[in-house]
Amino acid sequence: MGEQMTQAAEELPAFWTAKDVEQATAGSWFRPPSPGWAATGLSIFAPAMQPGNMALVRSATDNCGMLASVVARMAVPPACIITTDPQQIKQPDIPVFQVADGTEALLAMGRYARDRLRGNVIGVTGSAGKTTCVAMLARALSAWGAVGQSAHNANLPRGVAWNLASIAWDTPNVVIEMAIGRMGVSARMARPQVAVFTNIQPAHLGEKHTLRDIAVTKSAIFWGMAAGATAILNRDMAEFETVRDEALRRKLIIMTYGCHPESDSRLLHYDADGHQVQAQIGGQTLNYTLAAAGEHMAINSLAVLTAVSVLHYPLTPAIEMLTSFMPLAGRGREIAVEINGCAFTLIDDAYNANPGSMNAALASLSDARPAGRRLAILGEMADLGSEAVNYHTALAPVINDSNIDRVYMVGESYRACWQALNDNKKGRYFDSIDALKAELLSQLRSGDRLLMKGSHSANIHQLVDWIVAQNQPGSRPA
Repeated sequence: MGEQMTQAAEELPAFWTAKDVEQATAGSWFRPPSPGWAATGLSIFAPAMQPGNMALVRSATDNCGMLASVVARMAVPPACIITTDPQQIKQPDIPVFQVADGTEALLAMGRYARDRLRGNVIGVTGSAGKTTCVAMLARALSAWGAVGQSAHNANLPRGVAWNLASIAWDTPNVVIEMAIGRMGVSARMARPQVAVFTNIQPAHLGEKHTLRDIAVTKSAIFWGMAAGATAILNRDMAEFETVRDEALRRKLIIMTYGCHPESDSRLLHYDADGHQVQAQIGGQTLNYTLAAAGEHMAINSLAVLTAVSVLHYPLTPAIEMLTSFMPLAGRGREIAVEINGCAFTLIDDAYNANPGSMNAALASLSDARPAGRRLAILGEMADLGSEAVNYHTALAPVINDSNIDRVYMVGESYRACWQALNDNKKGRYFDSIDALKAELLSQLRSGDRLLMKGSHSANIHQLVDWIVAQNQPGSRPA
């Protein structure tokens, strides 16, 4: 499934009619389609275009959508083009629809589509683990048919609208990722029947924000929920009481999950060697095995199974689907790499990072038992506000008390952390990715397990791409 919209059928169904587009946006056809025309959804991002999609195209006065020049070069033309400036569209065979404002048209199409969705809508938010939780939920719910899910991490209002407008209206289950930015707009548009709240972490802090501020802002996901809907909350997260109280104000049913003894779905035991989970869910004790490594993945599975139970599905088929779920690229994906005869395992967790997800990744690496060493390359964590250095430095005792053999750090924020590391844990400290790249391969041995993690702005993902590009399975030393 990856980061693509999922539908069970090989061919996407066409469900938007010309009349639907008119009613949703209050726009008009500049170049009408032929009778019987229909579209499979909407796209605002060229790499995500699917066959039969409408394309929202920006203009000189409206920056929402993709460039007209990009659309003109597409091998498969869109079903129609939506724009504020129809005169710029030079392809005479493509229907063109004119709107007054691209963003407002997009949001209106998202709301219109949500009104027509007949299945369950589950919203997922939190400071970390949103995308993985969405993917796990989609995997579990696929046991009951097609699942619509957020594509390409489009989790702000424009992205939420795009995703909603691109999911067939008869889809049994829809899972939408929802980020903190303008959460109230997204929430009132998506109107989830179930909301999963993964955690609160010091991300997007800025200089004047607190964890409580983040909790309150993210809790705006509840604004779009009807009384009696269900909020599934991580019982162990920071600011749990704040989030719980916000949910109670909306008269929501609250279900909890985690390690806390009061959790409705509780992790009883996790065996890192075999990825085996023992949990108590809905009054029954369950034992199952996950393909994805790490206790944080076990916690995610509890959130997923709690949602499955809330939706009144049996747990066994969902567990069967989860046993084969693998982490996504940039979020814990494991890659077998061989370069010049050195074979090692790369853990690609480089899409993003905050203190919570960093601690989870380090714990998972520490628990692993590779043939070789446990190594970590850590890039800086962004958006931590005035306490950024302290959050980085707080990783030192975690690493010192772990089974990790060597740690390599990149960036100014890690200087104090580096000084606080035990000598036997120190690999190297680097000022830049390029400096690390020059020495990395000489530091590796066959059998090593190498974690790469950092915020996207730290560019650790570029290092991952560089290593993957050199992967030569079956190669031998020169």
